[in-house]
This record gives sequence, structure tokens and C-alpha cells, in this order.
Amino acid sequence: MSYDASDTSIDAGSPYFLYLLDNGITKTRLTSEPDPVFADPEETGSDQTWKPSPIIHADIEQTGNIERNSVDLTFPLSDPYARTMLKPASEITTVTIWRGHRTDVDGELRAVWKGRVATSTATKLNIKLSVESAFTSLRRPGCRARYMRTCRHALYFPGCNLNVDDWKVSATVSAVTGGLVLTVAEAAAETDAFYKAGLVIFDGIYGWVDTHVGNHLTLVGEIAGLAEAVAADGTADVFIAPGCDLTPGPNGCEKFDNGLNYGGYWFMSDTNPFGTEGIT
Repeated sequence: MSYDASDTSIDAGSPYFLYLLDNGITKTRLTSEPDPVFADPEETGSDQTWKPSPIIHADIEQTGNIERNSVDLTFPLSDPYARTMLKPASEITTVTIWRGHRTDVDGELRAVWKGRVATSTATKLNIKLSVESAFTSLRRPGCRARYMRTCRHALYFPGCNLNVDDWKVSATVSAVTGGLVLTVAEAAAETDAFYKAGLVIFDGIYGWVDTHVGNHLTLVGEIAGLAEAVAADGTADVFIAPGCDLTPGPNGCEKFDNGLNYGGYWFMSDTNPFGTEGIT
């Protein structure tokens, strides 16, 4: 039975999927099948190994609004590959999904989705990757520098160009209050606000620091699994990295000796060149 016959039949279809996630450096090949699949939909000249994964994706729909044509890939929170997608990275990860049928003796595979990972989020049980259609880039204007006093770059992300591994230090969380307030003895070694807008890294998952006072770090949002680990073991090992107030001053680029990568216009005029109103 061919692919078309299986796909259009009433009850003979038995679909499976292959997922290629490529960041330009490493290609990760996954399949929804319980056993490895050997196939070459990329036409490399030889069969590649597609490893079983608990990955699932939402329904693939085509609408008239390209911006809304996105597909969510969902992994268990424990999935080692999905955890790597929660870390800051400068590479763009493209996703290609192929569909095949177990009843197709020819083993034909057809690409049903092509896009790139736009966002990655972690919940208490899952890690979700939102993949936007490859066509969105065709209708999106090019990147422009935002005219603003404070730096437009996100700390430890492209543009800022700081490597978080160069700044993080080992620390121990001894208590978690309300899921957001962490007691970290190592934080007290620095002045208050040193870690404000910085990072707490637990088991590869990043959490942003809202405030830092003494040995207390308050997070913007909960880090999945951290409170449970402290409750079970009494403590949890983490990394903490200092924050930046997005200025060229002592709590910003000067703190990291990173003035060359400052992305703001600190000495911009207060007068709006395009009108009579001031810039606010």
C-alpha cells in the first residue's frame, strides 16, 4: 500500500513522524516510533538513525495568517535534549517534520512542517518549544537597533556577547519560600542588588532574579523542580550569575568590562528630532 493510499484510506492509515532539529552545528533526529527508524528523508545518500522520543506535536494547521501558523512541540520535563533548549543560545534551531505510514511498504516520507524554534518554556511537567513557520521570516522586517538610553541587549544573549559560564558561581539553595524566594548563602558574599536581573541555574533550567538582598534571591518565576529538590534533600546545588541594570554604569557594562557591547544610546538628546515633543 502506497503513502497516498494509506493517507486517504478510512482505516488503513497508521502514521508516524520523524523530527529533525538542526541548530547549524548538531542535528538531532527523533521519531515518534517506539523503536529506532532508519530512513533518509534528507536525501543525504545513506539512512540516518532516528531515535525514539516521547515528543508530541500539536495539530498542524494552515491558515491565511502566517504569523499564527505555529506548532508546539512538547517534551517531558526530564528529556535531556529539551533541557538544552532552555539555555541561552545564539544559534537558530530549525525544525522539519516528516510524516509516514507503517502500512506503506515503500516507506515514503513527506515533509509536513518546516519552521524554527521561536520560544522554549518549562512547566512543572513539560518543556514546550513553539515553532513558527519558515514563511514568517519572509514577511518580517529586518532587525533595527532600538533608539533608547538603556541597553537593548539581553544579558548573556547575542549582542551582549557575555558567556554565562564565565560569570556563574556554584551555590547552594537551603530554602525556598513561596516558590520564588531562595535562601542562598553565597549571595551574601556580594553587595545587595549584585545578582538583581541575574540568573539562577538549576539542572540546566534558567531562572531570572528579580531582587537580591543579603542571602535572599527572589525570582521572577518559579524554576521547575527546584522547590521539590530542596524539600526532598534539604538543599539543592545551583549556579548563580550576576545581573545587569542595562546601563554603562557600575551596575551595568562597567561591572562586566563590556562597554564595547553596550547597545544603548546613553547620551541621546532629550529633543525628538521628528517632532516637538520630548523623548520619554
